Amino acid sequence: MYNSILQFIQNDIKEIEKNVRSLLDGEKDAADLSNDVHERVLKLGCRLISEIYEQIDEEIFKSLVRKNKYYVEQKDMPRSLVDVMGTISFKRRGYVPKQGGEYIYLLDLIMGFDDNQKVTMAAAAKILEEAVESSYAKAGKKVNLTDQVSKETVKDIVHGLVVDFPIKELPEKKKLKNLHIVADEDHVAAQFWDKKGDLKISSAGNKINTIIDKIIVLFEDVVDDAPEDSKNHRYRLVGKHTFCGVYKGSENNYKFWQEVQDYISANYDLDVLERIYVAGDGASWIRTGAEVLLNGRFVLDKFHMMKYLNQSVCHLGNEDEMKEYMWECINEADKNGLKEAFRAILEVTDKGSNKYEEVKESRDYFMNNWDGIEIRSTESGGAWKCCAEGQVSHVLSDRLSSRPMGWSELGCDNISKLRAYTRNDGKIIDLLRYQERHQTLEAKRKEQDDLIADIKRRQNGWDYADKLNTHVLGLEKTSMKWLKDIIDQKLA
Repeated sequence: MYNSILQFIQNDIKEIEKNVRSLLDGEKDAADLSNDVHERVLKLGCRLISEIYEQIDEEIFKSLVRKNKYYVEQKDMPRSLVDVMGTISFKRRGYVPKQGGEYIYLLDLIMGFDDNQKVTMAAAAKILEEAVESSYAKAGKKVNLTDQVSKETVKDIVHGLVVDFPIKELPEKKKLKNLHIVADEDHVAAQFWDKKGDLKISSAGNKINTIIDKIIVLFEDVVDDAPEDSKNHRYRLVGKHTFCGVYKGSENNYKFWQEVQDYISANYDLDVLERIYVAGDGASWIRTGAEVLLNGRFVLDKFHMMKYLNQSVCHLGNEDEMKEYMWECINEADKNGLKEAFRAILEVTDKGSNKYEEVKESRDYFMNNWDGIEIRSTESGGAWKCCAEGQVSHVLSDRLSSRPMGWSELGCDNISKLRAYTRNDGKIIDLLRYQERHQTLEAKRKEQDDLIADIKRRQNGWDYADKLNTHVLGLEKTSMKWLKDIIDQKLA
């Protein structure tokens, strides 16, 4: 660090002084000065980090622990990493274990750098934050002010991430009788399955390329934040927590819902919790949730009921009247009344027509999901005002399917999980730190712990502050004296 700071004081400070003079002479403005200082400080940061890495590498070389276990094979081996400040370039030594083993860079091992890693953790977090909200291309351009990485590098970062963070258990769990869940799915276009060009074509000539991306939103209640005299509602979900991902097959569906149960167990008192209402369209994976969750009950989602009701009556002359009657049957759980309504509609619909089949489809949909309809009128603890479609649009579709683009299953899965994670107030840098610690603990051996301990002992003797105070001329002066002199000259 000493050399980098000394270089900044001797060279960059002089250039900053020149820019201040140009500012006072009217040749430059405050924005020019700000940009110049910003760029110089970022370059200083890159030089500082590079020097620190090389100093750590030097301490590894001097360490007795290293000398007992590793031979130096090569020195001054270059490496560069893109960081949020810029590109960090440094040199380090390569080693070979004395007892036999693979060639290794001990600095990379201790710092947690993978062999193929191109960006630092801080840069990866910034890239992911942008990739979650916009695109891989934009994310690659936002890494810092001077550098950018390719879409392929961004994809590798997304694909290499394991979106798995431990659930923190509340010391005092919430005591609620009812919880609510809405569950639905987004249809995302697959670019390929295993490799490019492997998508099959259906008999209708369409690509078979749909990825089912699932969302589960848990909440405690729905409140209306609109003013009392407002005609429009502004509903807000209290205690909202989102889960997303591509979970294919019954086994993974069970795992998905088990993650929800683990979160509930960590945050709510199960002795008090009486019911978990799971609202959805009746798909088998959603009904699985009502079976997996403790005290779960399936509820048919209002959005899908409205869809099938409209499909049934749109061709009638008395459309509004019939729909109002059918809603009354649904709200009162009058199954026979609803059956009679469908019978009457079918009588005035041309047999063999597409509409006739649509009405039959709607009738069967309501009858097959009657348990999810009945609960809406028989249990008073439900809050039925939340619609899953809005959650799908906000969390998934906005990034994954609203614009023409193709995804891999892994990319779709990780981006959707990251969008849920960030909307649950999770910080991506914390996720990356957890992943690195988890991987490091798995890979680290005892001699590496001993080596790190030895480096820490040696680091105590660096004393950069004392060196700067001793060797840098003028450091004892008032820090802003040079600026005051310039202003005094200007005013004289």
